[in-house]
Amino acid sequence: MRLPYCILSVLGDVLDDGGLYFVEAAQSLDAAKARVQALAELWPGEYVIYDEATGERVLIIAASSASAESHGRLETVWSIKEVVGLLPL
Repeated sequence: MRLPYCILSVLGDVLDDGGLYFVEAAQSLDAAKARVQALAELWPGEYVIYDEATGERVLIIAASSASAESHGRLETVWSIKEVVGLLPL
């Protein structure tokens, strides 16, 4: 069974010779978001969740809770932006 949501890691500036690299696939958007949150605890950064069926993309900028604590915040930094059609794949 093929999983419809691809989790991609953003390396560098995508618009300036950066790239998107496949991390893993997920069954649902909620499962993909949960997986990115878990990944961010070890590897903070930018991730894209790509819906193969619709072509929609969600950009997630995530930092680990340890990183957030070092900046005086206790919560995990978690920003989700709809970026449909803005990031080349």
